[in-house]
Amino acid sequence: MSAFNQTFLLPQCAARSVGPANQLFIQLIQALITAHCTIPQPDIWPIDYGPTACDGETFDFVVVGAGSAGCVVANRLSENPKWKVLLVEGGGDPPFESEVPAMFAANQRTEYDWQFYAESNTACKALNGSCFWPRGKCLGGSSAINLMLYVRGNVRDYDRWAEMGNEGWDYESVLPFFRKSENNHFSQFVYEHNRRYHSDAGLLNVDFYGESPFAKTYIDAGIEDGYKFISDINADEYIGYTKVQGTCYQGRRQSSAKAFLATAKNRTNLHVLKYGLVQKVLLNKKNQAYGIEYVCNGKVIKAYAKREVIMSAGAIMSPVVLMLSGIGPKKDLKRQKIPLKCDLPVGKHLLDHIYTLIFFQFDPTPSDPLAAYDNTYNLAIHNTGGLTNVGVSTLSAFVNTDKTETLPNIQLMYFWFTKKSPNIPAYIRTRQFNYDIAKKLTDINENNDVGAILVSLLHPNSTGSIQLNSSSINDKPKIYPNYFSVPSDLKTMIKAIRHQVSYTISKSYSAKHGKFIMLPLKECSGFVYDTDEYWKCYITYMAATEYHPVGTCKMGPKSDRESVVDERLRVHGVQGLRVIDASIMPYITSGNTNAPTIMIGEKGAAMVIEDNLPFSSSSTSSSSSSTS
Repeated sequence: MSAFNQTFLLPQCAARSVGPANQLFIQLIQALITAHCTIPQPDIWPIDYGPTACDGETFDFVVVGAGSAGCVVANRLSENPKWKVLLVEGGGDPPFESEVPAMFAANQRTEYDWQFYAESNTACKALNGSCFWPRGKCLGGSSAINLMLYVRGNVRDYDRWAEMGNEGWDYESVLPFFRKSENNHFSQFVYEHNRRYHSDAGLLNVDFYGESPFAKTYIDAGIEDGYKFISDINADEYIGYTKVQGTCYQGRRQSSAKAFLATAKNRTNLHVLKYGLVQKVLLNKKNQAYGIEYVCNGKVIKAYAKREVIMSAGAIMSPVVLMLSGIGPKKDLKRQKIPLKCDLPVGKHLLDHIYTLIFFQFDPTPSDPLAAYDNTYNLAIHNTGGLTNVGVSTLSAFVNTDKTETLPNIQLMYFWFTKKSPNIPAYIRTRQFNYDIAKKLTDINENNDVGAILVSLLHPNSTGSIQLNSSSINDKPKIYPNYFSVPSDLKTMIKAIRHQVSYTISKSYSAKHGKFIMLPLKECSGFVYDTDEYWKCYITYMAATEYHPVGTCKMGPKSDRESVVDERLRVHGVQGLRVIDASIMPYITSGNTNAPTIMIGEKGAAMVIEDNLPFSSSSTSSSSSSTS
């Protein structure tokens, strides 16, 4: 018996073989094992600088957070070989599951997730009363564990930013930075508008996922209602159904880390420190940032920045680190006995896309019980199949509850589970539905297909906040999203839900006997179905975060009392400190926020370079020796 047979204990068949058949199956298994080991590609990541880091080491730039924006910033700054760049990340390399698009949810509630929770009495009751907020804790940050949808928003989003006093952030000004990152593999998009909207020369691979046979049911219902299919939501049309582009290529995730760190890992001036938990930004008596303090392998270490410290830790951790450094609301810092350095509304103006989930049942579709094995084989050998896409959620619709409007206020995302789908239990575990709802969905799926629609509010008027829980970086912050605190948000959501439920009378849904699933919601049983009171109650159960927090270090002029950074992303009242991530958004964009965050990384990095190029390496704003 071969060593391979001994290791893997291949079953002995009753039928005897003269050799070729057994060898063929052994070769197949060997090919799958080899492919399994090469999918994660651990050698693509930069080596960990942590073991060789020295306390008191000096860099030109220190970047905090290797997420969607931080990876971009580190890459662009280290393009200048004269600049020494330190990138500090709280986690390590992404896991195997991060590479496989369909396994995006498997990374939640693991060591690769910060596992935050928000407090809300207007949402999440179906999730055992807890609003779970996953955030990536590894190279790539949330771009390494998210749904990978590449949605930029629209012209009005960025023109609004500029109108709020942020010069240079209008649509025409930010569009070149979207193109700078992008390597779009759908050539028609690149050339049909003479490259106005797209590029095939950037580092971030953007492509389409595989096709879904179930998308037609949803699309046909929308077309029957008067909407059209849009080929490119990232161009000049914003209302309709669309097959969303994704940060994926050849069946693999394209995180910000893969695009911007893996391609720069051999630069000797770029140092990527993993598992470093940044406690605070170091500030001198003149409120000048000159470095950071972080914990790595149980040791407290200082790293100094001759030019700038750049916070790219995301909409939750960037404000947390700033507040722990003494930059934040005076009253909140006083409560935690943190010495005040600069009184700014850090952690305020929290915005998020809140969605409500609705379910429908349809006639069962024939399914293949061996599909999971086919998908695994095709992923490993051909980079194709069901594991290389994220289901019907690659189909999205952007609509407005007032059909006369030309810009969307609702985004719809779609899922489909065939009869007895093994994905239903997995989806229930991911969402943490309570027992009654989980049982209802599982029972219906025994004999029917189940469709799910995420009805997402694109332009919330309700704002929340992030507050410190203590003066320690180890204690997770308090998150108060204040969902639906502004009544107009709830009215828009109810109107959008009613509209989607009305599709049960469409020809498309009727052909499959589609009907709305009435979930067992105890508190809602006393309300008449389809009244405003019923839907208000329903929403408190089925509404949850779409994982798009922004705005907690809001960009705006000093005259804007809610702002933390100026239009060049410099923290008001502090020298040598910028924030470059989703937290600077003065208002949330019309869609998934990963693409806009990468754009912010590109534009922010360009500003840093522009502001520092006139100076030599020695003529810096501060140094560790003169300011500590």
